[in-house]
Amino acid sequence: MSLRLGVIGCGLKAASYARAWVNSPLQPRFVALTDTNPGSIERYADIVRKNGNDPRIYADAVELLQAEAENLDAIYISTPHAFHAGYAKAALDKGIHLLLEKPMALDAAEAREIILARNKAERQVVIAYQASLSPLLERLRQRALAGEFGALLNVHGEVWEDWQDRYGSSWKQIPALSGGGFIFDTGSHLFNAVLQMTGRRFEKVCAMLDNRGRAYELVGGVFASLEGGVPVNLSFCGDTIPGCESSLTLFYENAILRVDIWGKWIELRQGAVLTRETAGEDLNAVLSVFADTCTGRIANPSTAERSLHLAELWDLIKQSSEEQGTNLLLQTNPWEPA
Repeated sequence: MSLRLGVIGCGLKAASYARAWVNSPLQPRFVALTDTNPGSIERYADIVRKNGNDPRIYADAVELLQAEAENLDAIYISTPHAFHAGYAKAALDKGIHLLLEKPMALDAAEAREIILARNKAERQVVIAYQASLSPLLERLRQRALAGEFGALLNVHGEVWEDWQDRYGSSWKQIPALSGGGFIFDTGSHLFNAVLQMTGRRFEKVCAMLDNRGRAYELVGGVFASLEGGVPVNLSFCGDTIPGCESSLTLFYENAILRVDIWGKWIELRQGAVLTRETAGEDLNAVLSVFADTCTGRIANPSTAERSLHLAELWDLIKQSSEEQGTNLLLQTNPWEPA
């Protein structure tokens, strides 16, 4: 049986997924759509209609969930960040599995609310971080965790984008909708990739953010440590030349591993041997991994708990920057609901 899917938020990212998913071997059935922009809905509907779907269109998410809850296996939410928590809880209250765009929530308090709703519903919440859902990165992650590369010694990462110019007319630069700027948005992929590739939580963090006269952060640096005292140095720049590039470098005793934070490529150096693999951004992997998680075939590779940890990290990054780079300690134990 094909996955019966509802979509809340039909913007550019959702449309790019739709173009891939309509050709997926899973052949999902697009049941219902909603967005505040009629043009976005029409574009999305056109994409999926060409492959035999005839989705029903709703004025808002409340109406969609009320009418279609019994007809849906899962909901994909791709809205401005400020609406993630509300729509996620509403979908979970209807007993529907959830594929949720990043970042999961604006802060740690919202993240905990989503986890409580998930536990009550006994459904899956998968956060759509490409690094966590990339088969290419997962293969290298397993090799690292199996000890092939030796002990992890150091982590360095960077991500840059012409984010300020690229999204100048977008909701992404309205803090009430976005919850932050470049580092909270694109930069969250870098924080997540660190967790994904190392399998370790952040323990301590200090940060300096620069708004460059705007109402949101555009550039910054974060120095942190992971469990076991592994140092991490991360750089972010969202006000630079056109393009978007990233690199996360993990230094081991016996290898140096570089990866793209969206899972597009890897570069592994072991002594004199250099191996490169390029996969591109595997959009269908996002859907297939999500479906396998919902059916219990695999463990969730991008959990709400991990995104709670990222939310806690972001809260402390802002605090540290406001305090001129104070070194702050994160919770050492995974959060457990009362």
